[in-house]
Amino acid sequence: MMKSMIWLAALAVVILAVGPAGADESLGGQWHGNWTSSANGHTGPLHARIVSEGGNTVVVHFRGRFAKVVPFVYRSQMTVVSVDADGTHLRGSQRLPLFGTFTTSATVKDGQFHAVFQAARDSGEFHMTQVGK
Repeated sequence: MMKSMIWLAALAVVILAVGPAGADESLGGQWHGNWTSSANGHTGPLHARIVSEGGNTVVVHFRGRFAKVVPFVYRSQMTVVSVDADGTHLRGSQRLPLFGTFTTSATVKDGQFHAVFQAARDSGEFHMTQVGK
């Protein structure tokens, strides 16, 4: 009986330390890669820093370049909507001045971030790798 209680207590400590399914521990940090527009074929470098907001929410600070010389930065709050064998699935939207609302759906697995974005006049993809993975 005592061994069972010790085992259960140890298991509870491990579960609390690891966090619930969907915890964003592996999402945090620096990412780099590129973006591509499906609408016009433009592409460019993309960097991101992902920070936990607690619960199932992260903030992604994106920065990149358009037309090789025009820098852009924006932040987007994203929510972990599910976790399964295919990875951690995130969704978010952000209104960007002059460009409208960008809606993003992403999947993160094994240090790879793949997202599709949709806006009124553009759509495309982000591909990034977690720095240090």
